[in-house]
This record gives sequence, structure tokens and C-alpha cells, in this order.
Amino acid sequence: MQRRIDLLDKHYNVTVTGRPDNQQLQVETGERLTAALISTKNGENIIKLGEQSASVELAVKGEMAYIHAFGRTFMLSIVDPVEQASQNTGGKKNTARAPMPGIVVEIDINKKDRVTKGQPMMTIESMKILTVITAPRDGEVAQIHFKPGDTFSKNDVLITLTKSRKEKKQEE
Repeated sequence: MQRRIDLLDKHYNVTVTGRPDNQQLQVETGERLTAALISTKNGENIIKLGEQSASVELAVKGEMAYIHAFGRTFMLSIVDPVEQASQNTGGKKNTARAPMPGIVVEIDINKKDRVTKGQPMMTIESMKILTVITAPRDGEVAQIHFKPGDTFSKNDVLITLTKSRKEKKQEE
């Protein structure tokens, strides 16, 4: 299972493998991949980093996880992969991309429609999960690259935005 966690204002990609009682946690830190072994012994969670090991206390509330280990408490934000893909298309980007391969189920906008950031534009299905693709920013729909029933690959551009006529005139 792959996820992204946010810790101390930094993003880390995390991969968890193994059985629930003996899991391997790999964290991409940018420089190298760091591995931690998480195991359960007599109902107690243990984390091992290199030669160091410690008891782990974990509390989860919503999308936040609070972990106490090695004498410190860490607060992690757990980011859903679909939400992560949506966040990655945000900002000033002109495209909404597919977070995973799938099929277009429904299109909620038309070419030349004005959209606002976060507005639903398209519903896709991937692995039997419906996901709403939202506008990454305010703008005007320049192109819809797929129609209902079309299949697409991960990272394909689903919808392209442009500045609205009003925004273009304001720049002149």
C-alpha cells in the first residue's frame, strides 16, 4: 500500500508491506529510502529503525495520526492517493490529470464553461471506485479530452483550462 504523509511541513511517500503483525515501512526521504520494521509483540507495537527500537503509541483522528515513539510525539497528516493527485494538479496549472487509469463515467461541464477552483468537472471510475475530478483553479474549459465511456491512462490530461475572456481582457 502506498500513501503520502506530511510531517513537519515536508511530504514523504510511504510504502507499507507485510502482515499486520509484522510490517515493513519504507519512506522516500529524497536522499535515500529509509526502512522501519513495525511489529506487534504481546499487544505492544514496536518500531525498529536501524539498531534502535522503541514502543509505539498511536492515535488516529480523521486524517491525522499522532505517534509517540523514541520519547517524542509526531503528528502526521495521512493523504489519500486520489486527493494527492488532485492536489498535484492544483495551483496555476491548466490541466486536470487522471490520478490512475480508468474510464470516464460522467462529464459535468462543457467546453467554454466558466469553472471555479474545486468545482466538480468529471466523474471517473478506477478499480470500481468513483472519483470526482475537480477544477484545479478558476478558469474557462478549453478542452475536454475524453467523453463518457472512454478509457484513459494514469496522468493523462482529462480537461484543459484557459483564462476566461474576462481575465484576458483585464490583462490587456
